[in-house]
Amino acid sequence: MRRIVLVAVVVLVALVPIGAWERERRADEESAGMRSVLQEVGSLDSQDLRGFRIFANFDCLVYERGRDDFALELCVDDHGRVVEAIDRRDGTPEVWSLRDDPSKSEVVVDRREVNRLLRRMNVPDAYLPDA
Repeated sequence: MRRIVLVAVVVLVALVPIGAWERERRADEESAGMRSVLQEVGSLDSQDLRGFRIFANFDCLVYERGRDDFALELCVDDHGRVVEAIDRRDGTPEVWSLRDDPSKSEVVVDRREVNRLLRRMNVPDAYLPDA
């Protein structure tokens, strides 16, 4: 019985660094996808900015491409970290997200600029975080 418990403990201890490695790998992959959407958007203040979505923990800016008013979307938390990006240009949305782990996002934009754009689209200050 002791041997089984010992083996179980060793296995569990070995899983900790594997889990940490997987968390980092996933964050790198998701950040790369979000970075590619940000590069496609270009300037946040692009003339292709078409709309927004407001959520409790983040706000999204939506950009047009061609005839698709909702082609690209960037979602930003209160600290300016891009926590989700969506590319709908090919008909099937590609989603990159770290909404569940925002501190791992390596992609950051100017939150003050996001707030400025949202105000321009008539979002009340009460819905915007202090930046």
